[in-house]
Amino acid sequence: MQNLQVDRVRMTSSIRAPEIRLAIVVSVLISAAIFASSRISAPPFVQSIALFGHLVSLAVGFGSVLGVDYCGLLWFLRRLPLEAMLRQAHRMSPLIWLGLCGLVLTGSLMQPQLSAPLTLIKMVCVVGIGVVGVLALSTKRAMLRAMPIVSPAVLHRGLVLAAMSQALWWSAVLIGFWNM
Repeated sequence: MQNLQVDRVRMTSSIRAPEIRLAIVVSVLISAAIFASSRISAPPFVQSIALFGHLVSLAVGFGSVLGVDYCGLLWFLRRLPLEAMLRQAHRMSPLIWLGLCGLVLTGSLMQPQLSAPLTLIKMVCVVGIGVVGVLALSTKRAMLRAMPIVSPAVLHRGLVLAAMSQALWWSAVLIGFWNM
């Protein structure tokens, strides 16, 4: 019976075709917004409003990521049950995606200098954030399906994705600060 449980967990831990398609769609949409930003010439007052929206979106999106990762740290330190951490991640997901969408949309109005190497690195980080977000969504779903016994492989994938997410978000934030 226990072998059947382990096999069930292994089968549900892989990334499924809908999530792969979603990662591709997210990458294409972000890339399209980046391309559109080179074609949009917003007046200065619109750029000022976009900057405000960009900062609000950063607070909402990255703040939510930090909140989820803090819960993940509490789980890692055995101060929070895995189920509670997953519930928090589930609650914060809409805010993370709302923040990322806001950042992409407002960023496209701020006339980024796409010829600057740092800006290109930041854009790659933003696409990476979207892809990692989809993979994290897939991993969270795999963990929820496998509860109460989650395989170490899925837990490891969750930790790696959290580290990648932090690295990409912080890289984009720091590059955005340096490029002002």
